[in-house]
Amino acid sequence: MTEAVERLARLLEVERLALLDGDFDAVSGLVAEKEVLSSQFNEANAAELRLLSSALARNSSLFAAAREGVTTVVTTLRQQHAARTSLLSYDSSGKATQISQPERGTERRY
Repeated sequence: MTEAVERLARLLEVERLALLDGDFDAVSGLVAEKEVLSSQFNEANAAELRLLSSALARNSSLFAAAREGVTTVVTTLRQQHAARTSLLSYDSSGKATQISQPERGTERRY
């Protein structure tokens, strides 16, 4: 394997560990190095790069899982915020009515 392919293999392993740890800052820091490495590949490296396809697929599925997890957390936080700020009730005719809490502000008394 060429040096560039070996560096990419090590970089993919570091990326995998960062994704498993949820260290998104480390993952974003690897992007520039991956771009530099990708510019060093040519047709001669194609066969060697195919050897890394399983690592690339693994990291891709980890990225998808991380994105799904973040989306789930954001949705949960929005639902919790909505539950704290409003209440959905029904009147005697069965019509839904939303009861909202007033915004809390600072009250000054002199």
